[in-house]
Amino acid sequence: MDLNHLNVFINLAESLNYSKTAENLHISQPAVSRIIQRLEDEIGVTLFYRSRREVQLTKNGKLFYEDSKSLVNSYNKALQRTRNSFNRLQSNLTIGITDTPLEQAVLPGMIRAFQAARPDCKIFLEGFDHNLLKHHLLNHDSDVIFTTHDDVADLADVRFWQLFTGHFMALLPADHPLKDKSELNLNDLAGQKILLMDNNWCPPEQFKLQETIRKSVKDLDISYVNDVEIVNLMVKAGLGVTVMPSFVAIEKPSEIKAVKLNYPAPLEYGLVCRKDESDPLVLSFCRLMQKQAEKIA
Repeated sequence: MDLNHLNVFINLAESLNYSKTAENLHISQPAVSRIIQRLEDEIGVTLFYRSRREVQLTKNGKLFYEDSKSLVNSYNKALQRTRNSFNRLQSNLTIGITDTPLEQAVLPGMIRAFQAARPDCKIFLEGFDHNLLKHHLLNHDSDVIFTTHDDVADLADVRFWQLFTGHFMALLPADHPLKDKSELNLNDLAGQKILLMDNNWCPPEQFKLQETIRKSVKDLDISYVNDVEIVNLMVKAGLGVTVMPSFVAIEKPSEIKAVKLNYPAPLEYGLVCRKDESDPLVLSFCRLMQKQAEKIA
């Protein structure tokens, strides 16, 4: 299988637009179509649903995307390690994220501080849902991942480094009738259009909260979303309200109002490495992240 063909597939799986992928990769749109057709012929399954209006991944396409992106990431890291094999000062660090608003807001500065302390380190970022990130960590594809404590509480072979603590918030459109309340009870959500995260993007404590809301709050119009950025966009657009940990719920007064939920569930967010991790680079990264988090908090 041609690695360039995999890159075309991955780009199309993420853009869901043949013209955009052609533009991104500087090839023609017919070339994109031919490459996808060859991949489907080679694998023996349909990877995309196509219509005049949209392109969507099939179930098999989603599975192939997850595995092929991991494969290409591993190849790129292996290539980088090989190229740096004659430079013993060069080290590599792979960091897994789910690309939450918090990560977008604070990680660039925190990682920049580490890069200043360790300019010899080559840093890779990879973004997946939290279940895939745990898989990558345990299989040594990621060195550290950012997630919530409850998400890894059942894993005996990992070490959690706390960065932030928080509680659950309701995210509301800026003009929502409930926006000026200091705190909301779950029953205040009755009759609302509510946006919930699907299981792959939903750590255990948030899943428990969502199930409590689904089972106990009346007259809900529920939609499920599989991306944190998308659910924030939907709230901004007035398409519903959602619930998020406070360290994910980044308030923008002109677009989104965050109101505390009266729901007792102490939350912790941090980074995770393997319990037997002995690489000084990884451990120094974790320690520096804690120091940077203390400055932000």
